[in-house]
Amino acid sequence: MSTWAIPLAVAAAAAWALGMTAAKPALRSWDSLSYLLWRWVMVAVLALVYAWINGQLAIPGWRPALLAVLAGVVDAAAGGLLYVTALERTSAYRATTLSNTAPFWGVLAAVTFLGEPLGWGVLLAAGLVVAGAWLLTEPRAASGKAPNLFGTVLALAAGILWGFAETVPSKLALEGGLAPAMLLFLIAVSGVLGVCFVVPLLRYRIPRRIGRQGLGFVTLSAVGGAFLGWILWLIGLDLAPASVLSPVRGATMIFAFAYSVVFLKERPTRRAFFGLALVASGVFLVVFVV
Repeated sequence: MSTWAIPLAVAAAAAWALGMTAAKPALRSWDSLSYLLWRWVMVAVLALVYAWINGQLAIPGWRPALLAVLAGVVDAAAGGLLYVTALERTSAYRATTLSNTAPFWGVLAAVTFLGEPLGWGVLLAAGLVVAGAWLLTEPRAASGKAPNLFGTVLALAAGILWGFAETVPSKLALEGGLAPAMLLFLIAVSGVLGVCFVVPLLRYRIPRRIGRQGLGFVTLSAVGGAFLGWILWLIGLDLAPASVLSPVRGATMIFAFAYSVVFLKERPTRRAFFGLALVASGVFLVVFVV
């Protein structure tokens, strides 16, 4: 395994957390469908330019291309829609941490579908990340009201989809010869098409709402979050087993926790800080032990 793989995964986690946190203020003035659509349109453009600059425009065959499409539909369209819907029903750090149980599901997917070995260190790290996520989803919000159950379920479902898409189809597409930049382009285009497919079905329930003040947050989520996070992750994934990198993705929770407290002024409790310590322990285990 390359020594660059884990630093790249940590950097991807920081970028993804930035994009996920920026989604909260963006959705105050943008509806979820418009947000997802324009976010992935921007990512597709950036990925295509990046692929052209780096000479990564080739598609080696239909199989890796279809795997990239699968990753895009599952992650960008389905997972993204579940996540932004959860954000509208619960706090940013609760939705972010629950959806970021993805490392656990990613490890399971890598072992089940890719046949990667399940070492004790990787399993323990994934368990620590999930336990930390559970503690971060507090039984009661700061207002004293119970958190929205539907939002909690949606965030967890997004984590399951993300964990699968970021490991199995992405890793297989890379092994099939698809370069990271072209893989991201196909993921983004598939995400756009997936969102376009559900727009006629959901638009009557989600009226179009695009505010000028939210454009900066949408751009930050797309460029600093989705594009930078995905390209760093895919480059790292090309250098290391998916089951090893998946727990490192749990660092997203650490960064998202910090961003939501500093920038969104959310006020987690002591229980949440203890959960954060467990997540950090899982990431530490992978970085320095496994």
